[in-house]
Amino acid sequence: MTDIKLYFNGCSFTYGDGLDNPANDSWPSLIAKHYNAKYLNHAVCGGSNDRIVKGVVTNIKNYDKFYIGWSNYSRFVKYNPVNNFEILFTPGLALNASLHYSDDLKTNYKKYKDFGKMYYKHWYNELYEFKGFLHQVILLQCLFEVNNKDYTMINMLSHIQPWVSPSDIFIENVKDLICFDAMSDDQIHNERKEINTLIDQIDLSKFVFWDYNVQRFMKDKNLIISSDDTHPSVLGHKAIAKEVLLHDSN
Repeated sequence: MTDIKLYFNGCSFTYGDGLDNPANDSWPSLIAKHYNAKYLNHAVCGGSNDRIVKGVVTNIKNYDKFYIGWSNYSRFVKYNPVNNFEILFTPGLALNASLHYSDDLKTNYKKYKDFGKMYYKHWYNELYEFKGFLHQVILLQCLFEVNNKDYTMINMLSHIQPWVSPSDIFIENVKDLICFDAMSDDQIHNERKEINTLIDQIDLSKFVFWDYNVQRFMKDKNLIISSDDTHPSVLGHKAIAKEVLLHDSN
Protein backbone atom coordinates (compact mmCIF):
# COMPACT_ATOMS: atom_id res chain seq x y z
CA MET A 1 0.00 0.00 0.00
CA THR A 2 1.27 3.46 -0.83
CA ASP A 3 1.78 6.13 1.78
CA ILE A 4 -0.64 8.53 0.07
CA LYS A 5 -3.85 9.30 1.95
CA LEU A 6 -6.96 10.37 0.04
CA TYR A 7 -9.93 12.35 1.34
CA PHE A 8 -13.39 12.33 -0.24
CA ASN A 9 -16.42 14.39 0.70
CA GLY A 10 -19.83 14.98 -0.80
CA CYS A 11 -23.40 13.75 -0.64
CA SER A 12 -25.15 10.47 -1.49
CA PHE A 13 -23.55 10.42 -4.95
CA THR A 14 -20.17 10.19 -3.24
CA TYR A 15 -21.22 8.08 -0.26
CA GLY A 16 -22.72 5.41 -2.55
CA ASP A 17 -26.36 5.53 -1.55
CA GLY A 18 -28.35 2.65 -3.02
CA LEU A 19 -25.36 0.36 -3.49
CA ASP A 20 -25.32 -2.98 -1.70
CA ASN A 21 -21.68 -2.42 -0.71
CA PRO A 22 -20.67 1.27 -0.83
CA ALA A 23 -17.35 0.54 0.87
CA ASN A 24 -16.41 -1.63 -2.09
CA ASP A 25 -18.30 -0.18 -5.08
CA SER A 26 -18.52 3.61 -4.58
CA TRP A 27 -16.34 5.74 -6.80
CA PRO A 28 -14.13 6.86 -3.86
CA SER A 29 -13.35 3.24 -3.02
CA LEU A 30 -12.58 2.50 -6.68
CA ILE A 31 -10.17 5.41 -6.89
CA ALA A 32 -8.48 4.41 -3.63
CA LYS A 33 -8.08 0.85 -4.98
CA HIS A 34 -6.58 2.21 -8.19
CA TYR A 35 -3.92 4.08 -6.23
CA ASN A 36 -3.63 1.33 -3.59
CA ALA A 37 -4.10 4.13 -1.05
CA LYS A 38 -5.61 4.67 2.35
CA TYR A 39 -8.67 6.88 2.24
CA LEU A 40 -11.59 8.44 4.10
CA ASN A 41 -15.00 8.75 2.46
CA HIS A 42 -16.43 11.54 4.60
CA ALA A 43 -19.58 11.93 2.46
CA VAL A 44 -23.07 11.42 3.86
CA CYS A 45 -26.47 11.14 2.24
CA GLY A 46 -28.03 14.59 2.03
CA GLY A 47 -24.64 16.21 2.58
CA SER A 48 -24.38 19.94 1.90
CA ASN A 49 -21.59 22.12 0.55
CA ASP A 50 -21.08 23.96 3.83
CA ARG A 51 -20.62 20.58 5.50
CA ILE A 52 -18.02 19.72 2.85
CA VAL A 53 -16.11 22.93 3.53
CA LYS A 54 -16.08 22.26 7.26
CA GLY A 55 -14.84 18.73 6.69
CA VAL A 56 -12.01 19.84 4.44
CA VAL A 57 -10.87 22.62 6.77
CA THR A 58 -10.84 20.17 9.67
CA ASN A 59 -8.86 17.57 7.73
CA ILE A 60 -6.59 19.71 5.54
CA LYS A 61 -3.43 18.60 7.38
CA ASN A 62 -4.33 14.92 7.52
CA TYR A 63 -4.56 13.94 3.84
CA ASP A 64 -2.48 14.29 0.70
CA LYS A 65 -5.12 14.63 -1.97
CA PHE A 66 -8.73 15.77 -1.77
CA TYR A 67 -11.71 14.84 -3.95
CA ILE A 68 -14.68 17.17 -3.54
CA GLY A 69 -18.07 16.01 -4.84
CA TRP A 70 -20.00 19.28 -4.69
CA SER A 71 -23.66 18.81 -3.78
CA ASN A 72 -26.79 20.84 -4.48
CA TYR A 73 -26.30 24.41 -3.23
CA SER A 74 -29.84 24.48 -1.82
CA ARG A 75 -28.77 22.27 1.10
CA PHE A 76 -27.27 23.36 4.39
CA VAL A 77 -26.17 21.95 7.73
CA LYS A 78 -26.95 23.11 11.27
CA TYR A 79 -25.99 21.75 14.67
CA ASN A 80 -28.62 20.89 17.25
CA PRO A 81 -28.05 23.07 20.37
CA VAL A 82 -29.39 20.25 22.54
CA ASN A 83 -26.56 17.86 21.71
CA ASN A 84 -24.47 19.40 18.89
CA PHE A 85 -25.71 16.70 16.52
CA GLU A 86 -25.25 17.41 12.80
CA ILE A 87 -28.60 18.12 11.13
CA LEU A 88 -28.80 18.20 7.33
CA PHE A 89 -31.45 20.27 5.59
CA THR A 90 -32.65 19.68 2.03
CA PRO A 91 -35.67 21.25 0.29
CA GLY A 92 -37.58 17.97 0.60
CA LEU A 93 -36.94 17.87 4.37
CA ALA A 94 -36.98 14.09 4.15
CA LEU A 95 -33.95 12.31 5.59
CA ASN A 96 -33.28 8.83 6.88
CA ALA A 97 -33.80 9.17 10.62
CA SER A 98 -31.52 6.23 11.35
CA LEU A 99 -28.64 8.03 9.68
CA HIS A 100 -29.13 11.70 10.35
CA TYR A 101 -31.29 12.35 13.37
CA SER A 102 -30.16 12.53 16.96
CA ASP A 103 -32.37 11.07 19.67
CA ASP A 104 -33.60 14.59 20.38
CA LEU A 105 -34.88 15.14 16.85
CA LYS A 106 -36.34 11.66 16.58
CA THR A 107 -38.71 12.67 19.36
CA ASN A 108 -38.99 16.34 18.37
CA TYR A 109 -39.15 16.00 14.60
CA LYS A 110 -41.67 18.83 14.26
CA LYS A 111 -39.17 21.55 15.16
CA TYR A 112 -36.90 20.35 12.36
CA LYS A 113 -39.76 20.42 9.87
CA ASP A 114 -41.04 23.81 11.06
CA PHE A 115 -37.63 25.45 10.77
CA GLY A 116 -36.93 23.91 7.38
CA LYS A 117 -40.31 24.90 5.97
CA MET A 118 -39.92 28.46 7.21
CA TYR A 119 -36.44 28.77 5.75
CA TYR A 120 -37.22 27.41 2.30
CA LYS A 121 -40.52 29.32 2.07
CA HIS A 122 -39.38 32.72 3.33
CA TRP A 123 -35.58 32.91 3.24
CA TYR A 124 -34.22 30.73 0.46
CA ASN A 125 -32.66 32.81 -2.34
CA GLU A 126 -31.47 30.75 -5.32
CA LEU A 127 -29.29 33.52 -6.75
CA TYR A 128 -27.38 34.10 -3.54
CA GLU A 129 -27.11 30.40 -2.78
CA PHE A 130 -25.46 29.91 -6.15
CA LYS A 131 -23.07 32.80 -5.56
CA GLY A 132 -22.37 31.36 -2.11
CA PHE A 133 -21.47 28.07 -3.77
CA LEU A 134 -18.97 29.88 -5.99
CA HIS A 135 -17.50 31.51 -2.89
CA GLN A 136 -17.10 28.07 -1.30
CA VAL A 137 -15.31 26.73 -4.38
CA ILE A 138 -12.94 29.72 -4.43
CA LEU A 139 -12.20 29.50 -0.71
CA LEU A 140 -11.44 25.77 -0.80
CA GLN A 141 -9.31 26.28 -3.88
CA CYS A 142 -7.27 28.87 -1.99
CA LEU A 143 -7.04 26.60 1.06
CA PHE A 144 -5.64 23.76 -1.04
CA GLU A 145 -3.14 26.04 -2.73
CA VAL A 146 -1.91 27.60 0.52
CA ASN A 147 -1.42 24.14 2.02
CA ASN A 148 0.15 22.76 -1.18
CA LYS A 149 -2.50 20.02 -1.45
CA ASP A 150 -3.54 18.33 -4.66
CA TYR A 151 -7.28 18.26 -5.28
CA THR A 152 -10.01 17.42 -7.75
CA MET A 153 -13.53 18.85 -7.72
CA ILE A 154 -16.58 17.14 -9.19
CA ASN A 155 -19.92 18.83 -9.78
CA MET A 156 -22.38 16.20 -8.61
CA LEU A 157 -25.67 18.05 -8.28
CA SER A 158 -25.29 21.82 -8.68
CA HIS A 159 -27.26 23.37 -11.54
CA ILE A 160 -24.70 25.70 -13.06
CA GLN A 161 -25.77 25.84 -16.70
CA PRO A 162 -28.46 28.59 -16.45
CA TRP A 163 -26.06 30.87 -14.57
CA VAL A 164 -23.34 30.68 -17.22
CA SER A 165 -25.66 31.44 -20.14
CA PRO A 166 -24.61 34.05 -22.74
CA SER A 167 -25.88 37.54 -22.07
CA ASP A 168 -28.57 37.42 -24.77
CA ILE A 169 -30.37 34.46 -23.15
CA PHE A 170 -29.30 34.90 -19.53
CA ILE A 171 -32.50 36.62 -18.35
CA GLU A 172 -34.71 34.02 -20.00
CA ASN A 173 -32.73 31.16 -18.47
CA VAL A 174 -32.68 32.47 -14.90
CA LYS A 175 -35.97 34.35 -14.62
CA ASP A 176 -37.55 31.48 -12.67
CA LEU A 177 -34.54 31.35 -10.31
CA ILE A 178 -34.41 35.00 -9.23
CA CYS A 179 -36.74 37.72 -7.90
CA PHE A 180 -37.55 38.50 -11.52
CA ASP A 181 -40.44 40.91 -10.92
CA ALA A 182 -38.40 42.96 -8.45
CA MET A 183 -35.26 43.34 -10.57
CA SER A 184 -34.55 45.50 -13.60
CA ASP A 185 -32.68 44.20 -16.62
CA ASP A 186 -29.63 46.19 -15.52
CA GLN A 187 -29.70 44.60 -12.07
CA ILE A 188 -29.96 41.14 -13.58
CA HIS A 189 -27.09 41.73 -15.98
CA ASN A 190 -24.99 43.14 -13.13
CA GLU A 191 -25.60 39.89 -11.27
CA ARG A 192 -24.40 38.04 -14.35
CA LYS A 193 -21.23 40.13 -14.38
CA GLU A 194 -20.61 39.34 -10.71
CA ILE A 195 -21.14 35.62 -11.34
CA ASN A 196 -18.66 35.71 -14.22
CA THR A 197 -16.15 37.56 -12.05
CA LEU A 198 -16.42 34.81 -9.45
CA ILE A 199 -16.12 32.03 -12.02
CA ASP A 200 -13.04 33.71 -13.48
CA GLN A 201 -11.36 33.10 -10.11
CA ILE A 202 -12.03 29.34 -10.27
CA ASP A 203 -9.50 26.98 -11.81
CA LEU A 204 -11.91 24.96 -13.94
CA SER A 205 -9.06 22.64 -14.95
CA LYS A 206 -9.49 21.14 -11.47
CA PHE A 207 -13.12 20.22 -12.20
CA VAL A 208 -14.50 16.97 -13.54
CA PHE A 209 -17.81 18.14 -15.00
CA TRP A 210 -18.84 21.75 -14.54
CA ASP A 211 -22.06 22.95 -16.14
CA TYR A 212 -22.91 19.33 -17.04
CA ASN A 213 -23.24 17.67 -13.64
CA VAL A 214 -22.88 14.01 -12.66
CA GLN A 215 -26.58 13.63 -11.92
CA ARG A 216 -27.45 14.56 -15.49
CA PHE A 217 -24.60 12.41 -16.83
CA MET A 218 -25.95 9.39 -14.96
CA LYS A 219 -29.46 9.88 -16.34
CA ASP A 220 -28.28 10.50 -19.90
CA LYS A 221 -26.13 7.36 -19.86
CA ASN A 222 -28.78 5.30 -18.01
CA LEU A 223 -26.32 4.55 -15.22
CA ILE A 224 -28.85 5.01 -12.42
CA ILE A 225 -30.01 2.32 -10.01
CA SER A 226 -33.62 2.38 -11.24
CA SER A 227 -36.33 4.72 -12.46
CA ASP A 228 -37.31 5.17 -8.82
CA ASP A 229 -33.75 5.64 -7.55
CA THR A 230 -31.64 7.97 -9.67
CA HIS A 231 -28.44 7.47 -7.68
CA PRO A 232 -25.53 6.03 -9.66
CA SER A 233 -25.57 2.27 -10.05
CA VAL A 234 -22.45 0.12 -9.67
CA LEU A 235 -21.71 0.84 -13.32
CA GLY A 236 -22.43 4.49 -12.65
CA HIS A 237 -19.81 4.65 -9.92
CA LYS A 238 -17.35 2.92 -12.23
CA ALA A 239 -18.06 5.57 -14.86
CA ILE A 240 -17.50 8.39 -12.36
CA ALA A 241 -14.23 6.82 -11.21
CA LYS A 242 -13.13 6.46 -14.83
CA GLU A 243 -13.80 10.15 -15.53
CA VAL A 244 -11.99 11.23 -12.36
CA LEU A 245 -8.96 9.03 -13.01
CA LEU A 246 -8.80 10.28 -16.61
CA HIS A 247 -8.79 13.80 -15.24
CA ASP A 248 -6.04 12.85 -12.76
CA SER A 249 -3.87 11.52 -15.55
CA ASN A 250 -3.99 14.72 -17.58
